[in-house]
Amino acid sequence: MERRRRLSIRARLTLFFVMAIALVLAFTGFTLVHLVHRSLTSGAANQIQVEMAMTQTHLATTAMPKNGEIVLPMQGDVVIQVTNLQGTEVWAASTAIANVPVLAHPKTDFASSDGLTLKPIRDSATSGTLSQIDQGQVQTITTTRGRALIYGYVYGGSIAHSNTVLMASVATSFPLLLVISGGLVWLGLGLALAPIEAIRRRVAAIAAEDLSQRVPLTGGDDEIARMARTLNAMLDRLESSSKIQQEFVSNASHELRSPLTTLLATVERAANDRANTDWVEVTDTIVREGRRLDVIIDGLFWLARHDENQIEAERVDVDLDDLLFEESQRVRANSGLYVDTSAVQPTRVVGDPAMLKRMIRNVVDNATRYASRELQFASHYEETFAIVNIGDDGEGVDVSQSERLFERFVRSDPARSRTSGGTGLGLSIVTEIVTQHGGAARFLPVRQGTMMELRIPVEVQHH
Repeated sequence: MERRRRLSIRARLTLFFVMAIALVLAFTGFTLVHLVHRSLTSGAANQIQVEMAMTQTHLATTAMPKNGEIVLPMQGDVVIQVTNLQGTEVWAASTAIANVPVLAHPKTDFASSDGLTLKPIRDSATSGTLSQIDQGQVQTITTTRGRALIYGYVYGGSIAHSNTVLMASVATSFPLLLVISGGLVWLGLGLALAPIEAIRRRVAAIAAEDLSQRVPLTGGDDEIARMARTLNAMLDRLESSSKIQQEFVSNASHELRSPLTTLLATVERAANDRANTDWVEVTDTIVREGRRLDVIIDGLFWLARHDENQIEAERVDVDLDDLLFEESQRVRANSGLYVDTSAVQPTRVVGDPAMLKRMIRNVVDNATRYASRELQFASHYEETFAIVNIGDDGEGVDVSQSERLFERFVRSDPARSRTSGGTGLGLSIVTEIVTQHGGAARFLPVRQGTMMELRIPVEVQHH
């Protein structure tokens, strides 16, 4: 089933803001209509009270006939109707409702100021007039004719008309405001996201084989500028990683080709002249180059696993002095070199025993290849670090340029001679291991030969 296509960020943000604005406008419209209605109702009630008070004063001093109805002048939208207490006869009424029968009866209401409210009389005679009034009040008054009931109404549907006009205005203007707001949000988001889209197109245009291009910087320190700088930093790392990978593959191919070429040439010569072949020499060559291939492949495999973070390191106590003594015995047995271990002191760290053993062996093998007669081993503590020194009495290296020797496939001899058996991977593996343990490796300046220092922090395990 085809996955449903999601809206763009611009569309989703626009939809979100439009919905938010719609909610704000709906709340604003409801509040506005409610407040205006309350204002109109309150104003009408005040106007009714004023007209009722004026009418009460007028009827209290004006002689009223015992029969018939007095017509009262209208003041604004308020109409007045005065009836007897029984509500059966109209004594006075405003012009607009003259000769209209009694419109309502009083009803007890303790919430009102006079304790009365009105109940409209709905019949065929009053229905036309009741449709024209919106609000009413009732009070008892004293007239020259006797006690009476006075009713005040808002006539002509002014409140309802005002509410209708307001609601129509809200219903037409708010959708228009919503459309305009949505359009402005869409345009604003387009302008805000335009630099991001430009950066996206630029990054998409940068081909994998041409990582030298960069995203143009916009200046400033806003989110867009920081993202551009972050992408450029990432492209720097990708370009560097790509170059290292290409160099690594090229060097690895070169390293593997040399022993393979030697093996093939030796076997072909032996096969073409079997009678005169020195098979002892052929066997020695095959064994030597086969071991060389094994060392190269093992080093490449270890570095590949390390680069992919697939090596799980242990955290146990490791005696570095024991590893140095073990290596001294191996060197004496295999090379006949003299190994000075008088400066080796008990030195313990917490780390991976296999890695640390490989680290020391690689340094010792490197020193053995260039030593003339002697190796020097030493170990001690220096503050919170364990220090291991391994030196030889060979030609030595230029310490100022020695950092490059820790790179992969780099040898100290410019001719890259392989007669000594080096692969150019030993010291790079040393660097990876000592760095993983939080330490560092470096060559120290000495008067004669070469001296390498391994500095590893001491960690205390809590059991």
